[in-house]
Amino acid sequence: MAVPAALPPDYDTWTFDRGYAASRRDVAVAVRHAVETQGSLYRWAGRESGRKVFHGRGEAYGVALGGVPAVVRHARRGGVVARFSADWFFGPPRFLREILVARALAEAGVATPDVLAGVAYAAGLGNRADVATARAEGRDLAAVLFGDAPPAGPGRATLLAAVGGLGRRLHDAGYVHPDLQLRNLLVTVGEPAGPAVMLLDVDTCRRFVRTRDAERRANLARFYRSWEKWNRRRGPRLTAEDRAAFEAGYGAPA
Repeated sequence: MAVPAALPPDYDTWTFDRGYAASRRDVAVAVRHAVETQGSLYRWAGRESGRKVFHGRGEAYGVALGGVPAVVRHARRGGVVARFSADWFFGPPRFLREILVARALAEAGVATPDVLAGVAYAAGLGNRADVATARAEGRDLAAVLFGDAPPAGPGRATLLAAVGGLGRRLHDAGYVHPDLQLRNLLVTVGEPAGPAVMLLDVDTCRRFVRTRDAERRANLARFYRSWEKWNRRRGPRLTAEDRAAFEAGYGAPA
């Protein structure tokens, strides 16, 4: 199984029979134990007592991994490709890139859950993998804005400005998120310093490959399509005033 070498210095890597793992050093012992005793990190998490189950692209499990609150998922594809290859990937395990991107974004001020560990299992010429990320509290932006008690007034404008600010930092760092949508933004309201916003599913993020302005605008258009989809599905809760608050947080393009 071909793997790149350059990971942050606080990660350990090791191989095992037909597999490869990378783990933040503080949870490495727990990851090794999970794989050795249950055969896979995901299977171990699914059997832990007291686990919390999250539903999305397959089930994910909220567990304590070496004492660290974590969410363990099995890596799965989305879109049309998933019909033919739901969880099989070719090349180096994708979690290796997720580790690097998450750290690069965090250093640029884009909050995102840290990748605690990834374990890849050889499957023919490719691999299947499990990933553990640090568990973050909060609700996705769609649940917040389209829930039973959405924020209103100045607090609503502050929240949307915070989302806009995160989008701006993402783009200023030189990245776009191909699936920038309400579900991929985790929000914690009521923080003393104001609402906290985290970007999820950063394994799909990539650097600009064409002109920065064109890709930035296309990425914002992707976000607005998600915005309008939720308005069609649940009623027009996101208004022109909300968009103005988001754009005020985003600011003028660099």
